[in-house]
Amino acid sequence: MRIPFLSSIVRTVGIDLGSTQTRIWTDQEGLVLEEPTCIAIETHTRKVLAAGEEAKAMEGRVGQQITVSWPVQAGSLYDMDIARALLKVFLRKVLKSSSFIRPIMMVSVPAASTDLDRTALTELLYSVGARQVYTISQPLAAAIGSGVPIADASGSFILHMGSGRVEAAIISLGSLIAHESTPVAGNEADAALKIAVREVAGLTISLVTAEKLKKTIGTVLNSPQREMLVTGQDVVGFSPKEVKLTSAQLQPSLSLLAIRYERMVKRLFARIPPELTSDVIDKGMLLSGAFGQLGGLDSYLVTQLGIPVSVVEKPDHCVIKGIGTALKHLDLFKESLGYQS
Repeated sequence: MRIPFLSSIVRTVGIDLGSTQTRIWTDQEGLVLEEPTCIAIETHTRKVLAAGEEAKAMEGRVGQQITVSWPVQAGSLYDMDIARALLKVFLRKVLKSSSFIRPIMMVSVPAASTDLDRTALTELLYSVGARQVYTISQPLAAAIGSGVPIADASGSFILHMGSGRVEAAIISLGSLIAHESTPVAGNEADAALKIAVREVAGLTISLVTAEKLKKTIGTVLNSPQREMLVTGQDVVGFSPKEVKLTSAQLQPSLSLLAIRYERMVKRLFARIPPELTSDVIDKGMLLSGAFGQLGGLDSYLVTQLGIPVSVVEKPDHCVIKGIGTALKHLDLFKESLGYQS
């Protein structure tokens, strides 16, 4: 039996714990935190020195006495202890007033996550003070956050493109019908661009610079052409060097990724019933996730798949927005969510 007094004061907290970015939503304030999933720790004492943006700024600029870690990789927990320390810092920021009743928490997980992955993440949230924990798949949360009527019998198709994982999913009647997944995602694109710049310009750049290139001039198409001035280290003389790069120089590396995603989507199409295929043709496909904004990707997929493709509004926020919506209407969404008590 639900006690009205307790129901009115129990807080709900949503967490999108991504490989690159963590976002936290609360019932009282909405989106309250958006910071890199990064933490800096003193190597010998294990003391937390910085978290989020401050820790990311330290990467590559500190000695061996400080370890900068990213505890989530390819959408899965890589280091439970480091992730716990990071979440404690973030939750202290957003749950400023202490309460004797622990919050209900919901966290997004890749559709391809295993029971072991979900259990580890659930245990992590209990260890940082959760009263109850719900998990929701990232494509489903992204669809909810994008305004897709997921309860409809007609199928909806979403390609969720994060930093750690890209997942294609068909959603119908509030549940995932089928999905395909790959860990070759936004972070892999950064690594590929770093290699490309070394080959075409003889320049060694950081992953941070590669990420800026991806967002600023990265494209999977031959046009339009854009330029960006970058600084790095000459591969021969090891001296600082400034080079102007064009989108054409980077396009081959990104096009290879686009081909991979096209093939993944086609594999998913081959697994679904004809009725759902008709729905996808009629309604098209949505691109969500920060990596979904990659230049020219939507146009490329339209050409190769023969269906409408569009990028959702604020694609990097759709998962946390969907989590917030699910928490606001928790009773309605319970049948679609993985539940841990």
